[in-house]
Amino acid sequence: MASRIVIDASQLNKIIKGLEGFEKQMPGAFVSAVNRTLDFVYTRTGQITTKHYNVRTREIKESMKKYKATFNRPRAWIQIRSRRYTLARFLPGGLGSTTKVARVKIKKSAGYKRVGGKPGAFVQRSPDGNTHVFRRRRNTRYPIDVLRTISPTQMVQNLNVMDEIQTLANQKLAERIDHEIQYRLRKVRG
Repeated sequence: MASRIVIDASQLNKIIKGLEGFEKQMPGAFVSAVNRTLDFVYTRTGQITTKHYNVRTREIKESMKKYKATFNRPRAWIQIRSRRYTLARFLPGGLGSTTKVARVKIKKSAGYKRVGGKPGAFVQRSPDGNTHVFRRRRNTRYPIDVLRTISPTQMVQNLNVMDEIQTLANQKLAERIDHEIQYRLRKVRG
């Protein structure tokens, strides 16, 4: 009795052809993973910043601009550009506040703090109809300056906020790359 071993080469050829396609799909998988991570970080940056600061997510997102990865440029980043907020933004009633004492709350972990300095700061409605916190330059009545504080850019650059964002970004990128590779492998097999 003779035994015969038969090797079906058609399956091997199919696998080899599939792996050739897999190599071509790797840049696409990387770009997709990076862009999905960028979208995730964009969303979470606003949420994390509002955990630490007395601002709205919408205000943080308005100052951010996404630059997505492409095949020719395989990197992505978020650019944050913004002007500094006026101190009146952090008054107990916001820009519509009727308070006369300049007390503001910028960080959520701290309470309302009085704006110090000499000459003292005061709250007043400006000609444009908004309430602002002013300070005189000298002991004379005029000129006066509108007091400003940090910008959304500086809020995001805070070490606590940046560490939290960076940790989430690294975890999400690893997860997305793994998912994209598995997805491309399933496409090759099928």
